[in-house]
Amino acid sequence: MPMPDAVDLHALCTARAPLYRAFLAELAPGAHLLDAGCGEGQDARHFQQEGHVVSAIERDLAAARRASRHGALPVRVGDILTLTTVVPFDGIWACDLLPDPGREPARLAAMLARLGALLKVGGLLYCNLPAPLGLDEDAPPFAAHGLCQTRRWLAPLPRLASPALGGESPSPDALWLHLLLRKTAL
Repeated sequence: MPMPDAVDLHALCTARAPLYRAFLAELAPGAHLLDAGCGEGQDARHFQQEGHVVSAIERDLAAARRASRHGALPVRVGDILTLTTVVPFDGIWACDLLPDPGREPARLAAMLARLGALLKVGGLLYCNLPAPLGLDEDAPPFAAHGLCQTRRWLAPLPRLASPALGGESPSPDALWLHLLLRKTAL
């Protein structure tokens, strides 16, 4: 698949700017971040340009290669559920990574547990889930994984409309639940 042109990636980063600001505002300068499911690497590259140390993982080999070239950083190929690290992360960016809780609750719980384990105590996780959720009663049990909700909001998720990034673009009206979660000591 051809890599999307720089104009598309720039447009995506511009559209995601409010998400980036909310995430980065809660982190110390030079924080060590994980871009979990980095796709084409546009988010990882943005975080690098902001002065953070970035690691990345992507399941798809072709996307990982493109992300590595685009972001000028090594990208691990693999599943977040099997990722191990000696040093936990200050922050994890998990945009478009988590499955729909209504369809795959067991996989969601496993992924949240793994993401929580990869964070330092006090570390920050950004993630998003398809909405609508019954925002309180149906929300995944974050606290069970040492993750405390610090902020949540409903908004469309800026995406590329490029078939190179996985097919259909969601409708502009599609809302997503965006979450900032902080790891607490269990």
